[in-house]
Order: sequence, then structure tokens, then C-alpha cells
Amino acid sequence: MKKRKEQKELSSIMTRRMLMVGAGQILLGASLVGRLYQLQISQTDNYRRLSERNQFDKRLIQAPRGRLLDVHDRLLAGNSEVFELRVLPSRVADLNQWLRRVGKIVGLRPAEIKGILKTIADQPDFLEVTVRTNLTQRELSKLAVLSPVLEGVSFRKGFRRIYPQGWMTAHITGYVSPANKQDVKDNPELRYLPASRIGRSGLERTFEFNLRGAAGVERIEVNAKGKPVRVLRDQQASSGDDIKLSIDVSAQSFAAERLRRGKSKTVPLQNPDVQRALLNNAELRAHVTTGDSLVLQDERGRLVPPESGAATVLDIHTGEVKLLVSVPGYDPNLFSNRLSVQDWRRLNEHPRTPLLNRVTSGLYAPGSTFKMVVLAAALEAGVVSQRTKYDCTGGFEFGDSTFHCWNEKGHRYVDAVAALEQSCDVYFYQIALKTGINRIHNMAQRLGLGLPTGIGFSDEKVGIMPDRDWKMESRGLAWTPGETVVAGIGQGFVLTTPLQLAVMTARIANRKYAVRPSLQAVTGRQDSIIFPPLDIAPEIIDVLHRGMRAVTNGSRGTARRYDLPQQGMAGKTGTVQVKRITKEQREKGIVDNIDRPWKERDHALFVAFAPYQRPKYAISLVVEHGGSGSSMAAPIARDILDHVLELDEREAV
Repeated sequence: MKKRKEQKELSSIMTRRMLMVGAGQILLGASLVGRLYQLQISQTDNYRRLSERNQFDKRLIQAPRGRLLDVHDRLLAGNSEVFELRVLPSRVADLNQWLRRVGKIVGLRPAEIKGILKTIADQPDFLEVTVRTNLTQRELSKLAVLSPVLEGVSFRKGFRRIYPQGWMTAHITGYVSPANKQDVKDNPELRYLPASRIGRSGLERTFEFNLRGAAGVERIEVNAKGKPVRVLRDQQASSGDDIKLSIDVSAQSFAAERLRRGKSKTVPLQNPDVQRALLNNAELRAHVTTGDSLVLQDERGRLVPPESGAATVLDIHTGEVKLLVSVPGYDPNLFSNRLSVQDWRRLNEHPRTPLLNRVTSGLYAPGSTFKMVVLAAALEAGVVSQRTKYDCTGGFEFGDSTFHCWNEKGHRYVDAVAALEQSCDVYFYQIALKTGINRIHNMAQRLGLGLPTGIGFSDEKVGIMPDRDWKMESRGLAWTPGETVVAGIGQGFVLTTPLQLAVMTARIANRKYAVRPSLQAVTGRQDSIIFPPLDIAPEIIDVLHRGMRAVTNGSRGTARRYDLPQQGMAGKTGTVQVKRITKEQREKGIVDNIDRPWKERDHALFVAFAPYQRPKYAISLVVEHGGSGSSMAAPIARDILDHVLELDEREAV
């Protein structure tokens, strides 16, 4: 009886336990069913997106940048295919460790690693980041061996910007460098472009939008470590536009070397005496350009650096720039690779500022090349005629001051043409004073001075063409008559760029139109180009032409030894005093420009057009601290014009 009772109680307990277990199983089953419903139905789209993100990647394809070509389709700026190392941040657990490991192979500097981490932090982690461009074969081989264990790594074909003409066209092309934070802020699209390179100067910057192109897109399947398995779909990148320039590389190359040489003789670099001199002279050594085989020896027998300065030649009918030379130059290829701190410091601290485009951004007093402006303004105002003569006795007394002529003995009686021919300062002091600074200012602007030329370089300077208002606004002072006298010979406050002087000369040569410079080649008919009228009376232009012709062809012309013998040239010399020779220097016998410290020497200028009878080209040339415009600048300009005209003759055959 007792045993039966115990069995009944045990059965009851078991039944209750089974009911509890059963209820638990039912609840667990319901929970699993609910979870399955959530996974398979209610959150299907969400988990599909997560799944796709884990299995597929979108990668942007770099677009080839457009090329810069010369007038004969020779390459000034182009692209070279390279291999790039990239990382997909979302696939890497420890980016610092990853970069340190990879950095040992490809030579990443700490600053570069810091920059890469900053780039990664600034953009979505599903976008690839370029770690190194232009991988060497050795680096590529080492990385390929490690790639199975390197998360998120990929090797991509990219493009490195190349500049085959190097320093000779550096100030035309400019250079590119990686996009920075400010670039992305200005143009958010750059955030999503792989290995973005932005034009920083020259035409690379001017035509950035045209040259850049459009990136392509690849949708690829990847494994768990982010390694590509297959390409599912892609949209090809679109190349940037090619731009054909008016520049002739042959003319550019000749002009660059001729300007660098100046009046000096060339000596082979391998000469033992030259090697010893370079070894003992760090300043001279700094001026020897990679690839040079010659150094220069001046008229005193001293080894000297190449000349610094600017030269540009314009077609006076179309405004096309045939050549644009600024020396010293720099190698823009440096910026396409990894520009070292040492290279950047060397370029920025170089005493002759190779990064400066002297043609468009160098500011110089025009000196006597400005005398055509003053004469045109005086003739237009009617204060003189072409026959009016002034007696030059070597100086002009005005108030308490004496303004000297460069010819201390004087030129005696000179009219308009003779004054230009002999560059008589006294004549121009007096006609400037009678004409007034405001009229001179107005004529200068019509001839292209004191205004942007429109060539398109972002760093172009406009110079200073003063008038009464300018003096009051900039200095808070009234203009004085003495300042007009000094402006009459292109000094004082007057500052111009070599390009502006070329524009001035082209407009005088053209006679009718206000020509504007352009670096793009003209396609189609040249007579379809329309410039504003110059609005200067033909008889005034005639006087300027005859005076400029007398400079190179007259018996007393300041450049009479440097005419073009076959076709003739009309020009104007200019010598701009930088610093007076001190009494102490004179007592030491330092009276010649060449014996003074380089930075204290006069600037040498020359402007011209040729051929004289049927003008086609205008040239402007400045040799910094080169001395006399007559003996230094004129022969260089003559040789350059002669070469350009010879090239035309060859092409016509």
C-alpha cells in the first residue's frame, strides 16, 4: 500500500517535470521561429546589404590625365603607367601595424605614414587609399609574396605625370601634386577619386578641369580577406582632354640655352680646373643643372652661374606664344615622384628662385623700353610733334634737382626718332613732364601695361602703372612733378612683367589691334581672330616704328651692332639701375657693372619685332643683373628671333 502510494507521487512529479520541459521546448521553439522570421523576412533587405558589403567592393579607376602638346604634337606633359599599392581600410584590423610592416618594404617615412592615416580618417573606409605610387619591381615582388597574409592590399595600374622637356618648359606646364584637405573642401568630388593629382601651377592648374578626366568604377567580388576574386562589372575611366599649345619646343629649347649663356663662354664640365672650382664653390655648384655638360666663364675668366631672366616671343597677329622661357627653371618631374624635404627646401631657398615664372610674375622697371609709351602719349596729347627738338647737354635741371642723361656729354639736339634711336633721357624727362602722368598711364594701359594680359596663369602679376589716384590710394600722398620726370624713362614706381612688354611690342608692331597673348594653338583661319582696336593714330605708330628701327639700324642706334641682316629688326634697349655705385666702390676702382656683386648689377632689357617690313613676331627679354641692354640683352634677343624666323623658313619648305 505504501509502495503504491510512493509510485503514484513519483509519477505525479515526473508528469509535472515533463509538462515544464515541454512548455520550455514550446517557448524555445517559438523563439527560434520568431528569430528565423526576423532574419529571413523582416530584416532580409538589411542583412542582404550587410552580406553584399562583406562580399563585394567598388573600386574607382584612375583616369589618365590629358596631355600637353607643343604646336608640332611633341609632348610637354604626359603619363607613364606605374603600379600603385593601395589599401582598403575596412579590411584591415590594425592600420598602424599594417603601414609599419608595408612601410619597411616601400620605404615609407614617418611623415608619410601620418599623412596616409590622416587621409584614411578623412574619407569613408570603403574607399581604397593609395599608399605608394611608382612601385619598383623589387618592391612589387616583395609585396606580392606577402599579399596572401596582408589584409586589404591591392596592386593597381596607375599613372605618373611625366615632363619630357624638364626644366625648359617647367614654367609653362607647371606641375601636379596630391590633393590636400583644402582641395577636397573646394571640390568634394576629389574625396572619392583614387590617387588624385591636382595642377598646382602653370597650365596644369589653368586647365585642371579639362585635363583631369573622369574616374571609372569597378564592382568586384572579394574573399574574406578582401582579395579580389573576379570583376563583376566595370565602367571605364574617361581620359582628360589633350591640349595643343602654340609653343614650339625647338624655339623654346634654343631660347632657354641662349638666355642662360648670356655673354659668357662655355667650358666643359669635365675640365679639371672646373671640377676643382666646383668642389670649392658651393654656390656655383648649386647652379649646375642635372644633365649639364658645360659651365660658363665670364669675360674676366671667372666661372659663373648661368644667367637668370625671361624671354617670350608672340605672334603679333594671333597672340600665340611661340616660346616662354624663365631661367633658372626646375624639374617638374620631382613633384610627380616623392618630393623630398631636401629638394623642396633647395627649390625654395635657392638664391635665384627657380620656382618663379619670371615672364608672368617677375616685376621689373621697364627702363628705356617704356619710352615708346611716353612718346606716343606726348604725340597724342599734342605737346610735341615728331620734329620737335630738345637740346640734351647731359642733364635736365628741374627745381632743386638735376636729372642726368645716361650720356654724360649729352646728345645735343634730338627729335622724336633720334631720341628713341639714342635713348636720350633728357628728351623723355621733358616730354613726360609736359604730357603728365595721367596721360602716360592711359597710353600704357592701351598698350597692355598695368593690366592682366589674359594668358590664364593664376600667379600672373599686373605690375604698377601709376597715376595721381594710385599714389593717393596706395601711399596717401599727392603725386609730384619730379615723379613724372622719373617715370618718363620707365623708372620710379613703374613696374611691368616681361610678358606685358611683349604685348606692348606686339601691339605697336601690329599697328591696328590690341593683341592678347594665348598659349593655345590657333586652329582654323587666323583672320577669324578678333581683337579690340588699338585706337592709336597711324602716324604716331609710324614714328614709333621709325624710331625703333633706328635703334638697330641707325648710325647712333643703341643696338646698331645687333640688327637682323636679312630681314631687319626694330627694337628698344633698356638698362635699369638696381643700385648706385657708391663712393667707396668708385675709390676701389669698381666702376664696371660686371665687377659689382651680382644682386647690385643693373638689369638688361630689350624688346623688338621682326621682320621690320612685314612684322610677324615680337620679343621681350630681361637678363636679371645682366648689365647693359645694348650689350647683353639685344644680342640674345637678336639670336632668338633669328632662330624663330629660320624655323619658319624650314617649315615652309
